[in-house]
Amino acid sequence: MAVGYLPFAGSASAADEGSWMEWVEVDGWVEGARSVRIRSPHDALMSRVWGRLKLSAEVGDMYALLSIDAQKNWGVEDETGVDLHEVWMEYAADGWDVRVGRQVIIWGKADGVQITDIISPPDYTEFITRDLEEIRLPVDAVKFRLLGNEVDVELIWIPVFRAAVQPSADNPWVLEQDTPKDVRVMVSPVDEPETSLENSEIALRVSAFWSGLDVAVSAFHTWDDNPAMHRTVAGDDGGEVEIHFSPEHHRVTVFGLEFSRPWSDFVFRGEAAYYLGRFFEPQSITGNPLKKNALHWLGGVDWTPGNDWSVIAQVTGAAVVDHEPGMAAEKHAIAGTLHVSKKLMRQTMTLSNMLYYDVGEQDFFDQIKAEYAVTDYLHLLAGVDVFGGKGDSFGRYRDNSQVWFKARYSF
Repeated sequence: MAVGYLPFAGSASAADEGSWMEWVEVDGWVEGARSVRIRSPHDALMSRVWGRLKLSAEVGDMYALLSIDAQKNWGVEDETGVDLHEVWMEYAADGWDVRVGRQVIIWGKADGVQITDIISPPDYTEFITRDLEEIRLPVDAVKFRLLGNEVDVELIWIPVFRAAVQPSADNPWVLEQDTPKDVRVMVSPVDEPETSLENSEIALRVSAFWSGLDVAVSAFHTWDDNPAMHRTVAGDDGGEVEIHFSPEHHRVTVFGLEFSRPWSDFVFRGEAAYYLGRFFEPQSITGNPLKKNALHWLGGVDWTPGNDWSVIAQVTGAAVVDHEPGMAAEKHAIAGTLHVSKKLMRQTMTLSNMLYYDVGEQDFFDQIKAEYAVTDYLHLLAGVDVFGGKGDSFGRYRDNSQVWFKARYSF
């Protein structure tokens, strides 16, 4: 049960006159989740209890948030434990504000796809089957904003690098790699940037809000969330070959553009991110990553025809500048998403279908979901995640198609 807080327009001493319960809000949620693999051996891919406790307080122009995650995960033991999710303080003044601490930062206007939304690195422990709210990882940052009537300026400084999380160890989302019999593989620890002023990440975003049009441009000088797998190859002709992998994160600069425009029952959206100096993996196990520039883009339309229907269609693409033969990435890649949802039973039931389709690979990921609000606090969810096709994007997870059930209690 939430505990209300009382905002203060005067000095902080007003808070001292009453109990801390009067100015601290406590809320959060607890969720149990279980899934079963559709294909043999029909084992559990997901089995966990996950909770989040949030404490927030507002005193005058100051606001603070603390959120803690606790999880028991029977499917991925590394996920079990207690973790500090967010902890930050914010000061809001007339025309500007500043937030300091561990925080989740969201950019972009896309649905279920990250193009310019790259400040918070992703957690792919369960690939992309989780909601984006669970995929985004918080970063330790200082975020300063100048707030105008039509133009906002946002400056972000991230002194501590945080990498993306990939499935590892006993995680069922780890895929076996095909290694030739005469090849021996060694892997060094990942070379991550040390914490220093020169290794800081910095981002700038300018947003404009005009009548019927929102536009934002951005620049982000960062480190690639995923390391490049550099190789050293040794061995005699006709004998055993030894490949030594040396994972290393590299600097990359990303320029972004976003826009959205409503019209009638539609909202048209677009995003683009241009990467300077990104490393791409080779097709050959003995090759080395190649440094190239790349463009990621998205165009989409939201349609709300009424009667609690929602339809969101998007087309995404990626292009590698100066593409070379032997690169694992295609010169041009096209994919699409279609998200259809409908509310029923006086808006207590939501049915939705989110489809991802890779045009080049001709494979797909389809998440069908039903959510029922038993009460304002208790929600029951059930769904199926289907991976199909013979490609190497979604199709390689075809054996991980699953049926899942969740129950979430919010307080």
